[in-house]
Amino acid sequence: MMTVPQKKYFCQRIDEITGQKISELKEVPAHTNKGIAQMGLANGRIEYPEELTKIHKAIDLILGDGKEIGWTNRDLGSIVIEPMLKGYIEYKAELEDEITEQNNKISNQRNKLHEEATRIKDVAMFGSEEAAQAMLKDFVEWQVD
Repeated sequence: MMTVPQKKYFCQRIDEITGQKISELKEVPAHTNKGIAQMGLANGRIEYPEELTKIHKAIDLILGDGKEIGWTNRDLGSIVIEPMLKGYIEYKAELEDEITEQNNKISNQRNKLHEEATRIKDVAMFGSEEAAQAMLKDFVEWQVD
């Protein structure tokens, strides 16, 4: 039978292992708009517009918006590129869905780790010492699916 300090240490050890395993489950970061466009153009999922008139219209809008443009800094203002890239919106939505799905899977794996850790602590507190020690040994090697 474990003493109270031994049980405390056992639970602390479970928390350390859980924390280590959780830190290995890194969430998938979101991509920047520029990164999405670069990936989509590279893999052929996004294309440049067939008509260059869209680009001309965008520049005309900036030039004709009534605002003074400083020609010395070579800045024509902000041209929104997103609407000019065919397939960008669809590709971005698809990537966001994939990232959400992967992050949901990681979240579920974290929940499983916490559930298993709680189960082992319960056995340590209320069950047999041998069973708790065996569960701890298995938990160190345990891989979340």
